[in-house]
Amino acid sequence: MTSLAPWVFGAGSAALFSTLILAVPAMLAVRRILARRVSAPLERNALERHLVLFAAVLGAMGALATADGIALLMFDGSSREPGTVLASFVAPVPLAAVPWVAGELLSGASVRPLRAFVAAAAVACATSWAIHALVWDAQSREPITPLTATIQLAALFLAGHFAARAYLAARGAALEALPPEAVALERI
Repeated sequence: MTSLAPWVFGAGSAALFSTLILAVPAMLAVRRILARRVSAPLERNALERHLVLFAAVLGAMGALATADGIALLMFDGSSREPGTVLASFVAPVPLAAVPWVAGELLSGASVRPLRAFVAAAAVACATSWAIHALVWDAQSREPITPLTATIQLAALFLAGHFAARAYLAARGAALEALPPEAVALERI
C-alpha cells in the first residue's frame, strides 16, 4: 500500500498544478467575457451540445500534441513515459476546461458553472488515471511510436468525451433563459 502513496500524491499534485496554472486563467477569462457580452450566440440545443463534444475532441488532440511535443523536446524521445505521464496526469483538468469554455461561450453562463467544471474535471481525472493504470506499464522505456500515440489519443478522447458529458449534465440551464426569481433561488 505504501507504493501507491507516491502515485496518489503525484496525481493530486499534477491535477492541482494544472488547475491553477492552465484551467483557472481560462475560466476567469470566460467569466469576464460573459459579464461583458449582451447575449449568447447559440441556444442550448442539439447543435450546441455537439459543438461542446467536438471541442472536447479538439482538446484531446491538442493535449496529446502538447504532451508528446514536450516529452520529445525535453527528453530525447527514447521513452514514451514522459508524454504518457503528462497526458495522463497533467492534461485531464485542462482537457475538462475545454468543453466548459466551449459551452459557456456558445450558450451563455450556466446556473451552476463551478459545479459543472468540478464534475467535468473529476470525471476527466478519474477516467485518465484509470486508463493509465490499466494500459501503461510504469517500467516501460519504449520510444514513442504511432501505436503509443494512438493509445494516448484514445485515452484522451475518452477522458475528454466523459468530461464533456459530465459538464453538460451538471451545468443546468442558461442564466439568460431563467426568470430572475429562479436565478435568485439557485444562488441561495
